[in-house]
Amino acid sequence: MARKSSISSSSSNNHWRYIHSYYYLKRPKRLAFLFISFVFLTFFIWDRQSLIREHEAEMTKLSQDLLPLQNQLQEFKSASGETMITNVLKDDPVDVQRRGKVKETMLHAWTCYENYAWGQDELQTKNGVNSFGGLGATLIDSLDTLYIMGLDEQFQRARDDCTAGTHIVVRGRHIK
Repeated sequence: MARKSSISSSSSNNHWRYIHSYYYLKRPKRLAFLFISFVFLTFFIWDRQSLIREHEAEMTKLSQDLLPLQNQLQEFKSASGETMITNVLKDDPVDVQRRGKVKETMLHAWTCYENYAWGQDELQTKNGVNSFGGLGATLIDSLDTLYIMGLDEQFQRARDDCTAGTHIVVRGRHIK
């Protein structure tokens, strides 16, 4: 009976041996590992705290700089009567030519889309079969491009077709 209690007490003492310093003094490799781990952990925590402090200081400085800039913007808007200068820099002739070519290309592509694939998403070239399902996502996706490029007539036709209800719209459904 006495032996069982000594065995159970020795097994509980085995867990506490890692706390005593003599355990590590007898094992110098473990002492070195423990010391190096402590140093690295200290540097890691200190570095993270210094990064957080630097970030908070920068955010404070930026928020202090933001308020005067917002006030200047409001003063400028009120002084100019809500009219902003739209063309500060002169347009480069090459850029103007490129914009024109891009607009022509978009108009060509849109005309072909209207003629051959109106309301479809993608068509196979040879047989003209819609392989995507015909939800009209291309039509909806191109609305912003038409508007930005100034193709108002094409935009109006596409918008009217989208609002006519000829396409499937799934609302409130989550596809998982």
